[in-house]
Amino acid sequence: MAQKLMLLALAVVSAAALALPAGAPATEIHLTNVTKFSGTFNGGTLAAKEEPTIECGELSHAEGTVSAGGTTGTISLDYTGCRAIGFFFCQTAGAPLNNTIRTSGSFHFIKIRNSTLDTVPAVLITPEHTSITCAGFEKPNTITGNVIGTITSPECGGSSKKMSISFNSNSGPTQEHKTNTTGISYNLTSQTGTGGTIKEAGLTAVATVESTFPGTLDCT
Repeated sequence: MAQKLMLLALAVVSAAALALPAGAPATEIHLTNVTKFSGTFNGGTLAAKEEPTIECGELSHAEGTVSAGGTTGTISLDYTGCRAIGFFFCQTAGAPLNNTIRTSGSFHFIKIRNSTLDTVPAVLITPEHTSITCAGFEKPNTITGNVIGTITSPECGGSSKKMSISFNSNSGPTQEHKTNTTGISYNLTSQTGTGGTIKEAGLTAVATVESTFPGTLDCT
């Protein structure tokens, strides 16, 4: 039986850096005056086609850094209370508990268009390959690819110690936002075992992180 992984994210410290395709830098935005951030928030869900949904329902933790220039950075997070089909515990290798998923990777601040075609700030997260094993399932699942989350606060030009990011897939396998303003597409995927079919995945989560000093979101 195929097992589905949950990579909840606001993102990712990674040995694998994010490589943006040519032309993508035109969509980048900047967060100034912030070098580190951290936060705690409720978990979320990840759904993949023809796979059981994993839910992480307990308090989760995130921390990361913003690189010089304010367009990229790294992030790591622990999600706790993770289960498939409501009662099968899920975890990554080395996690302290049998219901904890740890992941890390890199991110870029970018611009996307929302449902009304307005340009809004967002975060493009690229996780390292993250393998999760759930009790009762024969094979682990690996999540790879990219996922876009909308920055709901602060707005462009605004300053705050806190940043809130929303990842929305309507609890299904298709992410709400998959392209930047230049039309380059990104997708999150799930694969069971080493030879399984690579399937589209969708993340639903809301995360808020905080920095020591207020950061300004420059979208120009």
